[in-house]
Amino acid sequence: MKRFAKFVVKYRLIILGVMLLLMIASLFAMSYVNVNSDILSYLPEDVDMTRGLNFMKDNFDMQGDAIIGVQGATYEDMQELVSLIENKGGTKQGGIIWYGLLKEMQDIDWTIMENPWVASLVNNLLNKYGLKLEDLKEMTEQLSNNPEIVSLFHPDDETYLMMLQLNVPSSSNEAMDLLSEIENYFDEKGLDYAMGGSTQITREIFDSTIGEIGKYALVAVLVMFIILLLTTNSIIDPIVFMVTLGVSIVVNMGTNLILPSVSVVTYAASSILQLALSMDYAIFLMHSFAEEQKKTLDDKLAMERAIPKTFSTISASALTTVGGFLALFAMRFKIGEDLGLVLAKGVFLSLVTVVLLQPCLMLLTNKIARKTQHRIIVPKFKNVASYAVTHRKTIVTIALLLLIPTVIMQNMVELSYIKFVEEEPNPTAIEQKVDALSNSLVVIVPAKTESMDGESNIKDQYEFLEKIRERDDVNAVMGLFSMLPEDIAEGIVNLVNDEDMGKLMASSGMDMSMITGFLNNGYTMYSVMINAESESAEGTKALNEIRAILDDTFGAGEYYITGMTQAVSDLQDITPTDFMVVSLVSVAIIFVILLFTLKSLKMSTIVVLVIEFGIFVNLSISYIFGQTVNFMAYIILSSIQLGATVDYAILYTVKYQNYLGIRSAREAAYTALTESGVSIMTSVAILAGCCLSVSLITTNIIVSEITLMIARGSIISGILVMVLLPALLIISTGNQKLEKRSIRRLQNKSMKKVYKEGNLSDTQQTK
Repeated sequence: MKRFAKFVVKYRLIILGVMLLLMIASLFAMSYVNVNSDILSYLPEDVDMTRGLNFMKDNFDMQGDAIIGVQGATYEDMQELVSLIENKGGTKQGGIIWYGLLKEMQDIDWTIMENPWVASLVNNLLNKYGLKLEDLKEMTEQLSNNPEIVSLFHPDDETYLMMLQLNVPSSSNEAMDLLSEIENYFDEKGLDYAMGGSTQITREIFDSTIGEIGKYALVAVLVMFIILLLTTNSIIDPIVFMVTLGVSIVVNMGTNLILPSVSVVTYAASSILQLALSMDYAIFLMHSFAEEQKKTLDDKLAMERAIPKTFSTISASALTTVGGFLALFAMRFKIGEDLGLVLAKGVFLSLVTVVLLQPCLMLLTNKIARKTQHRIIVPKFKNVASYAVTHRKTIVTIALLLLIPTVIMQNMVELSYIKFVEEEPNPTAIEQKVDALSNSLVVIVPAKTESMDGESNIKDQYEFLEKIRERDDVNAVMGLFSMLPEDIAEGIVNLVNDEDMGKLMASSGMDMSMITGFLNNGYTMYSVMINAESESAEGTKALNEIRAILDDTFGAGEYYITGMTQAVSDLQDITPTDFMVVSLVSVAIIFVILLFTLKSLKMSTIVVLVIEFGIFVNLSISYIFGQTVNFMAYIILSSIQLGATVDYAILYTVKYQNYLGIRSAREAAYTALTESGVSIMTSVAILAGCCLSVSLITTNIIVSEITLMIARGSIISGILVMVLLPALLIISTGNQKLEKRSIRRLQNKSMKKVYKEGNLSDTQQTK
């Protein structure tokens, strides 16, 4: 590191130029990073929601959906919209389901049957499956006048609803552009409309997050600048810190280009967290440089000495932070892996810029920094230290009394799963209709006839429909068999699967998409509209009872099911396990790092327990005040709060260990806290201030709750480190002092280190 430091100082101008080019390249690369706003795409492959989505994609060419509702449009307006959607692309064949399909069936031109060749071919196909032309006419008549379907898509003369089945992912540019085209069309017509479905949800998440990044980044930077201005002795220092870490953040976001995609949560939160978590590194270098400046008049020599000293400190700090992030890789919900990777990369890049770029900037601005020095306005924390030492038994007793209640309460926090953006407080009539249609389960079950090398289960389809329609919590069921007369259903299924019939329909222009869109590869698809919120006890009950009907009718494991209610159910299953695994892994990683850092099993255990207790208190506050916590914030809190705030405890404990060699436990605890209190509270203020400012202004519920929990956690951890940790260390250590040999060895080691650095006069060296 000494050679590296000399290299940095010598080639500082070249380094500045290279960093400038790297930042420009990263700014350019940022615009090409693929941001994934489909949160549910990070579900594990083996849960029911993902299995259903994959099956639907492979067999029905469907990857997403959109629900469109409009009031005041004419039938001709809707026909024009359908034409626009077809030309734009993004929907599967037959994937535009609306009232017009029913009306078109009423208007089928049967005169084509007057052609002898067509009549002969059609009759042969119909006879092959025991059908007659009158059966087709009856089917189209029942379809076009089906009251259940009509009420869904044309509930009154002024309202039309439309379901789009997309053959592109919900978060893709094609899906987003399609919704924008539809919005523009309605806006030009001056119509009242609403949108729902998975594509609209992902778009709302994307817009609310990307559109606000600049705003809350600006606020976070302003908050941090004010804090740094109060805790550093020069106006220039905060600017240098901001530039240094700003470059690392830009490079981190630009290098995300090497990843297939990053989640919108990661994209939004990582920059703020990186800034708040890494600022300590920049402050450490400033302090080290200031100390070395007192020993020499040569600023370059002072920096050459400061960089190696700083690197050992901040690399250990970065290691604990990265250790917490690595625990996120243990989550089954893959957004943890996404967030952990980007944050770990960001911390590493911050470490690089602090030891590479910041020295260059500090040497460049050092003269200005001296001229703009001001007094630091921070307390010494002597009263806090005195209280922690004097009332140590009371403090530990209170903590022990609170331990069990907090452990219980943090497990009772109410979680939310699919509430990603703020809901409209007073939804319009059309918004309510779209919401009702959006809240549906997509069920895919086998549809077999005797000609499909197996036993027919067509009767099972109608048994399933009968049981579902009897339920009070089901508004409607839409599917092939809900639209077909039972006596001709088996023949129609065979006919639709016949290749010759497909060729005939294609050549004659007959549109049977209302049927073929719900039947493929021996499976049929139903949309079951339930009148309960996806994230509610009623919704969960409806899902479980519908699954019981499916098990009884088709057999367990013989069907696929998707929908927001199913997504909630899957997330409820994996969240407790993910929370437990992430907590255990993060504790294990941090504990190992602490053992190497503190070289004490007892002290390492105490440090981990103090921070973990802070996590329990943080979550318990949410329970006490009846706050709902997003499941992602709940899971990742343990790793981020532990990794981010354990540095406070390490800073204090190392100082305590150093003083314990020459003072009593109480004196060591008091002195260590008065010396480290400013650094601890500066770190707390930066992390809490940045995160809290973001939480207050963002409309993205996930980002808001993650930043709020981290802000609150940093404050709690800071208080516990300054009050509970000293008390525990004193009680666990007692009033013992190190043996004289240990003291002498410690002093000799310290003297040799000082002598080696050449910081003693000749007289002092002789002594």
